[in-house]
Amino acid sequence: MRGGGTAWALLGALCIAALPAGAETPRLVVLIAIDQLRPERMDAGLPGGLGRIAREGRSYPESVLAHAGSSTCPGHTSLVTGRHPGPSGVPGNHHFGRGATGPVYCVADPAPDAAVLGDPSVGAGRSPRKLRVDTLGDWMKAANRETRVFGVAGKDRAAITMGGKHADAAYWLLANPPGPFTTSSYYRKELPGWVTAFNGSDPLHDGFRAQLPLQWEAKWKLEGPRPDDYQGEVDRFERAFPHPLRSDDPEQMLLSYAISPWSDTHTLEFATQLIRNEGLGSDDAPDLLAIGLSATDRIGHLYGPESHESYDALRRLDEDLARFLDFLDAQVGRDRTLVVVSADHGVLTLPEWLEETGRATCPIEGGRENFLWFIARLYTALWWEFTPLYDWPQAWVHFADANLKVNRALAEEHGVDVQRVIDFTEAWLEAQPSIAQVWTRGEIRDGTSELARLYRNSFDAERSGDLVIQLGEGCLISPYSEGTSHGSPYLYDRAVPIVFYGAGVEPGAVPGRARTVDIAPTIAERLGIPRPADLAGVVLD
Repeated sequence: MRGGGTAWALLGALCIAALPAGAETPRLVVLIAIDQLRPERMDAGLPGGLGRIAREGRSYPESVLAHAGSSTCPGHTSLVTGRHPGPSGVPGNHHFGRGATGPVYCVADPAPDAAVLGDPSVGAGRSPRKLRVDTLGDWMKAANRETRVFGVAGKDRAAITMGGKHADAAYWLLANPPGPFTTSSYYRKELPGWVTAFNGSDPLHDGFRAQLPLQWEAKWKLEGPRPDDYQGEVDRFERAFPHPLRSDDPEQMLLSYAISPWSDTHTLEFATQLIRNEGLGSDDAPDLLAIGLSATDRIGHLYGPESHESYDALRRLDEDLARFLDFLDAQVGRDRTLVVVSADHGVLTLPEWLEETGRATCPIEGGRENFLWFIARLYTALWWEFTPLYDWPQAWVHFADANLKVNRALAEEHGVDVQRVIDFTEAWLEAQPSIAQVWTRGEIRDGTSELARLYRNSFDAERSGDLVIQLGEGCLISPYSEGTSHGSPYLYDRAVPIVFYGAGVEPGAVPGRARTVDIAPTIAERLGIPRPADLAGVVLD
């Protein structure tokens, strides 16, 4: 066990926090992050679990991310740290590492003790070591040594960041065939027997996917003007129902499965088995289970949030969550369980649908720009400006998400001042109609506007770039000619739900701005455990 520190343990032993009158301290906290869920999609009119939580929970209708880089790793980090992603060491899904020329994945760890179980790839380890701060689970463990903490998700970066540095384990779906639930040796040297049994000897056929249908058929029909087969949707797995699921090709089947609702169904089934087999919520020590539901994001990327696929997936998730809540009530007890639902980010509506419905705001026609063509033009301009004639073309800048960093080695080789490259790149980028602004380190550090504050909250002095790109509102720069994405500071990417449900929670909607960094300190207050004094988040009403 990786200890939480003597000072934290002493604070935990001495802490007595005020709880609501007559309220019992929750024995199990379940934090559910529904990837890419915009707040309007958490509809109280839904008949299942999402609707129940929306109706019977305490919600914050104006809740948002308080950082600009609205992507998965930073979003999940903000849910559990009480701090902004930049100061937490997670400025993006990818960042610049010390000595690295290209992007570094936010939970990558090449250390031998972080190898992913079942993945023979060299250097493919995973761990939370890049986190610079402790998380809610770490605070809970420091306050009570009997507390147990787990992260479970379809994506490794969701399970690992929400589990924290001292989790008992983080489990996720392996991205390589046969795609079982796995962990890394940072947490455990081998999978527990119940996980192996859940996976089966062949997860594609006799494990948890054994009953997977041949195709994803629409169970719920979306009524509205947008057709199922719509321009702008990705056609790799068909643009309209039915979508293929089973295949003789393991890699193809795993890809089809990942962008189907069943990946969330099985994540919740895995969480159910974890609670049962690990005995979470069964004693007086409060436990934490953080669940990342990733299918919403993958489906949204391909088809958009207003698509028939996204609607059907949401209704299926609503049913799955109803079963999961019923299980929690029976296994742990509603008066002993605190459920919190939020999201890591939102998403941009398909540009084609924005144009068709008169909501387009991007100044370029169609709202899209191809990233590969965009970067080719930038690299050509830099090569023409700084590379000696007849010299071999090389990349003068490197990308990590929306961050750019000058290639110091190349600049030194040609005797070019780094600041000259920064200034030229900034000017070239800001001349592009799809870009609203390019932020320098000085503007992020010293800016007084709301946007500057958002970018500062996503900034890490060591891991961020020399420049950060802010796209124009409604614009999309992507390697693909279809689908959609997120990552901007605009509300369509930053607005997310925050709802508390269960033990000691009074239903109702609380007006005023709430932020995802407020979730962890609010849970800590409810549990009566100490938390760091210098958090960015505050305790919500």
